[in-house]
Amino acid sequence: MNYIITGKGYISELIKQTDADISIISEEDFRSSNFILDNNDKVYAPTESALEIILEKSEDIAFINAVNMLKDKYKFRKLMNNMYKNFYFKKVNLDDLESTPLDRSKKYIVKPVKGFFGTAVKELTDKTDISIITEEIRNELEENTKYFSESVLSKNELIIEQFIEGEEYAVDMYYNEFGEPEILNIYHHPIPDRVEYFHILYYTNKDIFAKFYDRLKTIFVELNQYLNIINFPIHAEFKLENEQLIPIEMNPLRYGGFGLADLAYHAFGFNPFNAFFSNFKPNWQKIWDKRNEQHFGWVLGYNGTDIDVETHTPNDEAYLHYLGETLHYVKIDHKENPVFSIAYVKDNSSKSLQRILATEFNDFFVPVKKGA
Repeated sequence: MNYIITGKGYISELIKQTDADISIISEEDFRSSNFILDNNDKVYAPTESALEIILEKSEDIAFINAVNMLKDKYKFRKLMNNMYKNFYFKKVNLDDLESTPLDRSKKYIVKPVKGFFGTAVKELTDKTDISIITEEIRNELEENTKYFSESVLSKNELIIEQFIEGEEYAVDMYYNEFGEPEILNIYHHPIPDRVEYFHILYYTNKDIFAKFYDRLKTIFVELNQYLNIINFPIHAEFKLENEQLIPIEMNPLRYGGFGLADLAYHAFGFNPFNAFFSNFKPNWQKIWDKRNEQHFGWVLGYNGTDIDVETHTPNDEAYLHYLGETLHYVKIDHKENPVFSIAYVKDNSSKSLQRILATEFNDFFVPVKKGA
């Protein structure tokens, strides 16, 4: 059987357009069903909240181990230590963070062992007051663990790891029925001018594929020597440090969230969810031969930092004019979410596309008309 098990959060429009032989079922309905997953089933989970019940209902030991090893950042670092032997990481309890000995001349990242959407992720430098950071982490975890289980967001366990310098890249891929990696997209995730709009832009082009495709395939082939999995989607994040791709994290059973994976459809013409279930292998030479000078971006439209969502509303017309050539535009309820839209854009210049990194979203909100 083929399952897409939806949970809390944004669900892509393309998921609703998948083939008829794919059963789309909510996390709640799956929990109350009699379904049991075995190694003949394919499972895609677009949101993290569904992972707990998927693991409870699975009988495939390799599958369970892979999800747990990738979701748990400490287990993931131990796994990747086979490939990155000099990488520093250490697991600590929140209460012990302040007393943990560290070389303060170096820079670190501290985050929950199991995390979600950047919750409680902090940098530690020689200027960091760790007591303040500890309290910030504690407050963020107390707030967010109200909504997510321990299998999604750790309440107490943290990992400290060395800070990875360099540009960030992301990959959507899956292991096919033979355990071979199939890459469906590679994105550059440049840092925006304002950290509050951190996920504003991911983009792809022929040069990105030419530079990283073979290297990423090699990494995923080696990774599966330890995971031994088939029929398994992953959203992976890397940084390029001294020309070496170093993984930040790998998210099991899904691609990029908030519709990021849909860029494959709008840029390349294939549905990435159908691709997983049908073992579709993109012909990248043919794809890029037709798109040689084009750059494709996913743009997340944030609510402005100074905006009262009860009194202001997005000016979509002005924003679309600002974005330029837009392949597809999705409006999101800005009163229920921290964002108001997802845009899929195309540009003939990566430099022109990167101007989006300087976007100030406060400029694209207008007062709600009285009586509206």
